[in-house]
Amino acid sequence: MSHWWKAYFIFSEKEKRGILVLGCILTASILLSLLMSPQKQSVSKNVKVNLTPIHLFKFDPNTIDSLAALSLGIPPKQVKTLIHYREKGGRFYKKEDIFKLYGLDKTLAEKLLPMIELSSISNKEINRKFENNYTRKEYSKFIFSTKSKSDAIWKMDINTADANEWSNKTRLPFHIIQQILQYKNHLGGFSSVTQLNKVYGLGDASYQLLRPHLIVQKNFKTTLNSSTMNFEQWKSLGLFDDQQIFQILKIRKQQAGQITWRHLVILFDLPQNQALWLKTQIVISD
Repeated sequence: MSHWWKAYFIFSEKEKRGILVLGCILTASILLSLLMSPQKQSVSKNVKVNLTPIHLFKFDPNTIDSLAALSLGIPPKQVKTLIHYREKGGRFYKKEDIFKLYGLDKTLAEKLLPMIELSSISNKEINRKFENNYTRKEYSKFIFSTKSKSDAIWKMDINTADANEWSNKTRLPFHIIQQILQYKNHLGGFSSVTQLNKVYGLGDASYQLLRPHLIVQKNFKTTLNSSTMNFEQWKSLGLFDDQQIFQILKIRKQQAGQITWRHLVILFDLPQNQALWLKTQIVISD
């Protein structure tokens, strides 16, 4: 009579099997819920994002190109916003303006702030005067104010002209001339006069006045730079397929915009004739 409770723990073989199956189902459910936890997944994603390498260096948000901006850790969407903002005439007048870049993470903006170096072309009054306040007629008077009629008939090759020639013939401000020369170096040379339209700071009024006087030699061949070449420019070489070009751009981004000739030769096992030809076609370090 004292052991009556033991009767409650006596199970048939069928009941034992049922309890065992139920225990297995519960255990599997618990393990599955732990493995598929949304919180754990979000943590792993955050860790992955935080481990993305960022290469900090001095830059000017008014002139930086898209590849350099990506290497700073700026997401592609915000890089596109930056370029579009500048193309529409927007510019950064002080370092803190980086916080106004739509969609840019505040933490990243704080890291970039000490690396910003604005050039003299960011002076608001100078840009206003040249980009907004000068009409075509006013600029015409300015540019030819000290020239005789014979002096007004001149031509200049925009690929061979140096800063002094630009200054003497066009009377453009020095900061605009610097922008033109920097853009020429970025391209490896102008292939047409119309490319000057993309020089930041050069207003349409001054461009239209200068255009009849500017030329590009027909036999001039632009020299591409491996540090700034885009997908289409790599494709134009006819040496690499699409997948290889994407690989080149990825490696260059990881190496802060640099990739060497030796690296490409080894990576794609280029034959000697192709390797030597490549070195003659683009500017690239050994």
